[in-house]
Amino acid sequence: MQDRPPLAVLVNGAPGSGKTTLADVLAPALNLPVLHNDALCHGIWRTRERAMQLGPSSVEPFYRSMELWLESGISFVAERTFFPGVSEPDVARRLRPFATLVHVHCRSTQSPLRWELRMRQDPLCGENRLTTLTPLVNRLNEELGEPLDFGCPAFIVDTDDGYRPSLEVLVAQIDSIYGRPLIHDLDLVPQSEH
Repeated sequence: MQDRPPLAVLVNGAPGSGKTTLADVLAPALNLPVLHNDALCHGIWRTRERAMQLGPSSVEPFYRSMELWLESGISFVAERTFFPGVSEPDVARRLRPFATLVHVHCRSTQSPLRWELRMRQDPLCGENRLTTLTPLVNRLNEELGEPLDFGCPAFIVDTDDGYRPSLEVLVAQIDSIYGRPLIHDLDLVPQSEH
C-alpha cells in the first residue's frame, strides 16, 4: 500500500479570532503536531535579541517549516492569519501539490477586542505598536469574514462562545476526509503462510 500525502490543517482567521486557541486543542484531538506562526516570530526575535516588525519576512520560515514537515511525511495543524490575495497562490504552489489540505476558518465578532486585549498583555507591545497595527487588524477583520479559497474543504468555526460547530464535530469532519489508522503495525497478527 502506498502512503498518501500528509494532512495539512490550515487554521485561519482575523487577528483575535481564536486561531491559536483552536489550533492548540484541535492538534491533539487529531493526534498531530501544531505550528504557530507567532511562535516562529518569537523565536526569530529571541535569536536576534530584539523584537521587530517581521511582516513578509515571517512568512518564509512558516512555509519552509510546513514544506519540511510535508517532505518528511508529517501531517500537521498550522495556524496564522493568511492574507487575502497573497496567501492563496502561496498555498496553491507550496502546499496543495504535496498535501491533503483542510481549511479551518475562525470567525468571531469579538476579534478586534480580543486582539487588543492580547496585545496589551504582551510586554513587547507598546502603544506605538498597537496604534500602528490597529488599522491592519481592522482591515483584516473586514476582509476575513469568509474563508479564503485554498481549493480544499473549508470549515467555518464560530469562536464567540466556545466552538460552533463543536470541537468533536470538527474533528469528525476532518477524520471523514482523512481517516486515521485503525491499528498499529505492531498489533497486526501475522497471517499464516499457505
